[in-house]
Amino acid sequence: MKRRIGRITLSMIMSALMVLTMPLTALAGEWDIAEGDIAVNRTSETEQNVSQGSRSENDTNPTITGTSTEHTVTIHAETGTTATVTLDSVDITSSSGNAPISTQGGGNVTIELDGDSKVQADNLHAGIEKNNDGDLTITDSSGSSEAAGSIEAKGGSHGAGIGGGFRRDGSDITINGNAQVTASGGTRGAGIGGGDNGNGSDITIGGHARVTASSGDEGAGIGGGFLGDGSNITINGNAKVTASGGSHAAGIGGGGNGNGSDITIQDNSSVISTSSTGGAGIGSGIFGTATNITIRDNANVHVASGFLTGPYGDFYGAGIGNGAAVVANGTEVVDDTNLTTGKITIYDPGTSIDEIKAYIEQAQSQSGGQQTPGGSSQQVPSGSGQQNPPSAPTSTNIVVDNTETAPPEVPSSHGGSSHSSDNNGGSVNTATPTNEHAIFITALNNQIEGYLKQLSEAIKSGNTEKANAMIKEGLKLNLGNYVGLNRRTITLLEEVSKAGIATTIDFTYKNIDYITLIPANAEIAPTSLLNKDGYCGALKLMKEYGRIEENYSPSDIG
Repeated sequence: MKRRIGRITLSMIMSALMVLTMPLTALAGEWDIAEGDIAVNRTSETEQNVSQGSRSENDTNPTITGTSTEHTVTIHAETGTTATVTLDSVDITSSSGNAPISTQGGGNVTIELDGDSKVQADNLHAGIEKNNDGDLTITDSSGSSEAAGSIEAKGGSHGAGIGGGFRRDGSDITINGNAQVTASGGTRGAGIGGGDNGNGSDITIGGHARVTASSGDEGAGIGGGFLGDGSNITINGNAKVTASGGSHAAGIGGGGNGNGSDITIQDNSSVISTSSTGGAGIGSGIFGTATNITIRDNANVHVASGFLTGPYGDFYGAGIGNGAAVVANGTEVVDDTNLTTGKITIYDPGTSIDEIKAYIEQAQSQSGGQQTPGGSSQQVPSGSGQQNPPSAPTSTNIVVDNTETAPPEVPSSHGGSSHSSDNNGGSVNTATPTNEHAIFITALNNQIEGYLKQLSEAIKSGNTEKANAMIKEGLKLNLGNYVGLNRRTITLLEEVSKAGIATTIDFTYKNIDYITLIPANAEIAPTSLLNKDGYCGALKLMKEYGRIEENYSPSDIG
């Protein structure tokens, strides 16, 4: 009996010693973001420290939960290591001038998705801000497509949804597994990729991922932010992607004024990609160039470009290729269309994602859910959700190897729009413009739109002090020597007037400075002054509304 007790005691001691001498690798623990900022620091294959306030543990796969409007997550990985974090139904809204989730260091970061998470960045930051030099992988490796983990990532103004903050690139980003990702860029930020003035490169979406990416304005859905290029973008596997670019940007590729290159869509992937104003569906933003676009295998691609309204007419980007230029439509470009059972469908410029989805649903229902066999490309009119799906044609509307041939003219049935272009993308009965003038008018329209947006936000948020100050100060524009205004500019000025706000316009004509003012609630609508070609000069505005002297108050006059 005594010997037996001794054996039991010895056994217990040996077990205890084994536990004490085991490697200090912690099991995955839960960390509630509501309790404070969370810092994850991966230093080696076995060491990953997680700290929050006074709590600090070695946790190689922490699970972060909870809701916060003041705390953030920082993930650091040393070179040659991979930091791993699981997000389980996290909801973080950053209001402290930071990103809700940011990555750092020279290594890789993997974010596993469980449940449904949401992150919203403060201004100048991305929802998930990638600052590490290695790869950022967002995945759901344990779920199924029916019960997949998801995240909705929203960038602040000038930040990407996932990728770069203000003036930062977003590169080496992978989304795979069964991850479901919705990424929305802020003003001038890409949905996935670069922030304002940032490039988006080496972005891969694969596996069974479901991704929706959009820009607040002037950024690509996937690719570059404003003035940023989008390059080395790959969509493969069984991924399903919906991308919508902001004004002047591509759905996938370059941001506003940015290039798009080395874009590959392959395997069994499915893509819907649209642009807003002048950008290509897939390719470059306005004034940009698209190169090396490859669509192959069983990929199914649906694209629509956007219209660019300029002082010399309406022009549109390519479905796949270049964005619009000042007086030319974008050129369709694709360097490899080795499709087997896949299909490329190009819709009228301006066709919305909802219209495309309606068309796809109708086409599938009428074909019993089967994809039309045979690799092909086809052109579909806008509003095609209400039309019978066309059969696969034998020819293609894609121009191969950068051939400088313009796409077919947009059907006149599109939205009742008229086009001041011939079949070669040239202007009809218009003077030769300058790039500088067109760019200036675009910037001017953006300024007016931004003013109206700020006023609307101030009113909606109940900030009456700001709204009243804006109304009292009025809108002030300086045209310099650019005295010709297009329909879009005049329409926006009419909106400002109807909102009860006066607009002061400074301009120079033949070396003489003038000031005119469109009064609040003008009796004569500015749009009534447009000529038959849809333009109105500053001199005509002054003739109608009068010339004023420099010392005045807009609220006194209008």
